[in-house]
Amino acid sequence: DIGGSSNPEKVVNALKIITADPNVKVILFNIFGGITRTDDVANGIVQATSQFKVNVPIVIRLTGTNEAEAFKILESVGMAAMNDMDAAVEKAVALAKEAA
Repeated sequence: DIGGSSNPEKVVNALKIITADPNVKVILFNIFGGITRTDDVANGIVQATSQFKVNVPIVIRLTGTNEAEAFKILESVGMAAMNDMDAAVEKAVALAKEAA
């Protein structure tokens, strides 16, 4: 939970904490951007993955404020996002089962 703000550094810090746990099999970002700008979240994901290695799959669901820009940011580095929550959860569960 990044607390309703759109500070990319919060996303970086959250990923540092999550990836430190060896039991994590997949990371699911589920962001509905009302107050939170999805482009800032996307920038945080890109910053984090360029700063340190993330050894588990990342599934990204973004919808809301600046969604189109967020998708472009992620696509520019070869990452994909979706806006369907059910599809994102299904994908994350499938990836977690593969990793188990």
